[in-house]
Amino acid sequence: MKRQTSWLAGASILALVAAGGTAVAQDDDAAGTQARGGVETIVVTARKREESIQETPISVTAFTEGMIQRAGITDVADVAIRTPGLAYGNYGDEKLSPTSLRGVIGGSGSAGADGAVGFYLDEVFLGQGVGATIDLFDMERIEVLRGPQGTLFGRNTIGGLIHYTTARPTEEFEAYLEAEMGDYDLRRIGGGVSGPLAGDTVTGRFALVRNQRAGTAYNLVLDEEVNSEDSWSARGQIQFDLGDVTEWRLSADYREVDQDSLVFETLNYNDATTFVTVLDAYGLPRNADPFDRNVYADDITYERSEAWGVASHFSTMIGDVELVNITAYRTHDYTNRTDTDRSALEWAYDGDPEEVSRLSSEFRLSWSTGDFDWIGGLYYYEQDTTNLSFIELGGDLMTLLGAPSMAGVRAGSSAEMDTTSIAVFGAGTWNVSDRLDFTLGGRYTTEEKSIDYSQSDPVGLLGGDFAVTAEDDWAEFTPSANVRYRFTPDIMGYATVSRGFKSGGFNDALGDANGISFDPETLWNYEAGLKTTLFNGLVQANVTAFYMDWSDIQIAGDNPATPVFDPIIVNAGAAHSQGVEFELMAVPTDNLTLGFNAALLEAEFDDGSLPTGTPLAEIPRAPDYTANLNAEYRAPLTGETDWFVGGEVLMRGESYLTVDNQEDGHVDAYALVNLNAGLEASDGRWRLNLWGRNIFDEEVKERLFDLSSQDVVGQKFIVLNDPATVGVSLSLRY
Repeated sequence: MKRQTSWLAGASILALVAAGGTAVAQDDDAAGTQARGGVETIVVTARKREESIQETPISVTAFTEGMIQRAGITDVADVAIRTPGLAYGNYGDEKLSPTSLRGVIGGSGSAGADGAVGFYLDEVFLGQGVGATIDLFDMERIEVLRGPQGTLFGRNTIGGLIHYTTARPTEEFEAYLEAEMGDYDLRRIGGGVSGPLAGDTVTGRFALVRNQRAGTAYNLVLDEEVNSEDSWSARGQIQFDLGDVTEWRLSADYREVDQDSLVFETLNYNDATTFVTVLDAYGLPRNADPFDRNVYADDITYERSEAWGVASHFSTMIGDVELVNITAYRTHDYTNRTDTDRSALEWAYDGDPEEVSRLSSEFRLSWSTGDFDWIGGLYYYEQDTTNLSFIELGGDLMTLLGAPSMAGVRAGSSAEMDTTSIAVFGAGTWNVSDRLDFTLGGRYTTEEKSIDYSQSDPVGLLGGDFAVTAEDDWAEFTPSANVRYRFTPDIMGYATVSRGFKSGGFNDALGDANGISFDPETLWNYEAGLKTTLFNGLVQANVTAFYMDWSDIQIAGDNPATPVFDPIIVNAGAAHSQGVEFELMAVPTDNLTLGFNAALLEAEFDDGSLPTGTPLAEIPRAPDYTANLNAEYRAPLTGETDWFVGGEVLMRGESYLTVDNQEDGHVDAYALVNLNAGLEASDGRWRLNLWGRNIFDEEVKERLFDLSSQDVVGQKFIVLNDPATVGVSLSLRY
């Protein structure tokens, strides 16, 4: 940690002289603008009101529309790799990929268990997994808020949140088309239109995108490419301007996915297991090289999902009080199936389909009374989930067990779970002077959950049939306190104390009735930061130091009471997380931007153990440092055309992929290098960009899945990141 601190501190000093992260202005963006030659003034809504990011006393990273386009951001993995302290386990599937912020990570990917990082679309809670996996097209802004945001956002945002804000309908007609082609038959095309529908009163916007890519791995058994992508998404909005102070916006979105994914490489085999013995007896090949992107499976892995949502956003003024209501309904239906043993044997298959619906409504009031600013409201949330987990037995395995006629039989579980959450929240800011203000806030939340769980086990693989129903409820107060002081108009400091809460719940996947419930998890966060704008707006330099400790942590681990792998969530001990985050941005000349952001992190368990009794040590998916060094040079080519060249180095320190800190799940420090060059119209009407991503083909383990102790599988699996790719993108705007 000392060597890393010294290195990052030195880099920070250099970046103060010539720095400019991804949040550097090149063009006028919708979220906030400043003339070329200075750092863009980004407007965010981290405190439920519009304000400059440099005036917001919260540790927040923001990406505007132009930044999203220039960086090629299309999903949460692209956001995470560019955000200090944010980690995303890109498993390659829609459901199970975990998100970690400042080392705070959730225990399960199931919709029945709450995540540690909240995802929001236009202030609507998305949940996690499939519900939160959206294509980031037609976005106005993305904000990442670090630390618990329980006062104003709620819904278990114990580690922080990611807020997506879509582009709004415009009063003038606009249209755009974007197309991208690249390696592995990448084809991405999207477009949108926006403008008036009925005079100045009604405006609308519609956008859609289709994303396709062939496989990045090869199945030697089936002789075909695997790990493909195929999805399309659409989003529409209608906005009614009902007078000077009243606005009503209706929105709807739809997404459909039909692809093969979840491609595992076998890292090593357990020769003592039945599966490996049979594999060798049949003379079938083992996976000799876990990094060659050649895999084995006798059947294709698939996942399919259909998700849609509708929302109503209403705002008006009643005297000096602003009233906002946001009501939304979201649902998705997800199914998948994969070859569990990753071999040519007809052996075992598994899946975890789910159906989820979410209804939410928030009423919010905000007003000012002289030296005080107030905000308060009520929140209602209802979620219904059906989680289905299964193991399917193949012909070769059933022959070995003496029951070939039962090939294809499934053992599995069905869990129907209902969640109801009601909260009241409020915050008040006392503006003591132009320089000093204090904010106190809090949220009181009550949550009630119930589960109807049953398990069918026709061959005795999971420990037998059983059924159980249960219900529980929790209530928690999550306060926050903040002080902000403006040393000068361009230098602001702040300090925050806040509490986070994630409710308890029930294990809704395969498991045992003895471990079906778990308790809430709580966290205290302490942080202080400094935000500066220097050299007449040419440089922004921000730094935050934080310390977090939390207890009754919800940990997922294999249930030792059952003979197969079936992770359950338990409350296991306490942990702390501490670190420093840097974000430095600058435009030293009209042509050149350079940038650097980073986070130093120590995230460790203080006590506790897994269900198997293994002691807890380092928190997984918490790299000891993250850093992003980037640059772009731009100059006129003709009077109407600019040329540009840029690149970025995305760095991650050491980390572990599993909570038991297996050495096979250790990830060494690495760096990904991306380059791009192209031409762009000076007025932004068109842009042609040649790009290369991970150009040195760095191979990184994204996941370790340990089934080596399971007699019917006997392997450790890994998932790799995407290989080196090159391509070209074109955008046209009217």
